[in-house]
Amino acid sequence: MHPYLLPNISSSLLLIILTIFLFHVPNSLSVDDELYLDCSQSFECSNVESIGYPFWGSNRPEYCGFPDFKLNCSGDAPSISIQEQEFRVLSINQSESSLTVARVDYWNNVCPGSLTNTTTIENSSSRVLQYASDVQQLLLFYACPPLNISLPSQLTGQFDCTINSTTDSINYYVTEDLTGFGIFNISSTFGTCNTAVTVRVTQSAASNLALNTSKENLGAAMDSGYKLMWDASNNLCEQCQGSAGQCGYNTSSREFICYCKDGPNPSNCGGVSQLNYYHFILCYFSAQNMIVV
Repeated sequence: MHPYLLPNISSSLLLIILTIFLFHVPNSLSVDDELYLDCSQSFECSNVESIGYPFWGSNRPEYCGFPDFKLNCSGDAPSISIQEQEFRVLSINQSESSLTVARVDYWNNVCPGSLTNTTTIENSSSRVLQYASDVQQLLLFYACPPLNISLPSQLTGQFDCTINSTTDSINYYVTEDLTGFGIFNISSTFGTCNTAVTVRVTQSAASNLALNTSKENLGAAMDSGYKLMWDASNNLCEQCQGSAGQCGYNTSSREFICYCKDGPNPSNCGGVSQLNYYHFILCYFSAQNMIVV
């Protein structure tokens, strides 16, 4: 016997059912949202492949990334600007939400023409980036007179440098706090040096530098880079990706956005599938004894 609907179903109820059906067309029968498609593709930047959110640049639109995560892909490696200072991107770990960076001006060069401190991320208002737990400071002192105190060889070293075609000068680096060696004020000790610069290295690089105090090893310590962790609405992005969406950023409202096949949503692509609507309709009529088999 074929199923049929009892004749007392009202036209208004049928209209409601039809409206539900029309407004929930299966995704397979509709055209995927353009923004969703744009942000579904990872991109390649210089020598790094398969880069996704929160990064953007090259052929990846800004709305597929997060502010301040634009990559410059014009060189032999990606670079990123952090508080107006340029860093070489050595690697990106999407699953760990981390990137390893090294200063561009110090790349293969411990004596750059312009001496400036490394950007201090702690002072960033966005707090999107944080140092990994194994990152430490490395102090560089340029154009110093001979110091009349002895320095611990395992924590300090001397290196040659010629800056802006000037003659060689005495330069020092300090890897750790020197208070345990009776030096309580580094600024005072090295105060007669022309310039002091703070850079960042990993603790392992600093340890290796203590074993080999050469200028080459100093450069290797800085060229190995250090790790930064990011939080670009990571929790919302996990929700979005877990619902088959693509993470992005609304450049107008300045908020995270989740791109879904049927259009953008604030955090995820959650919703009832078309099959669930079919099931709902059948169950509703069955409960009302409107379907007879």
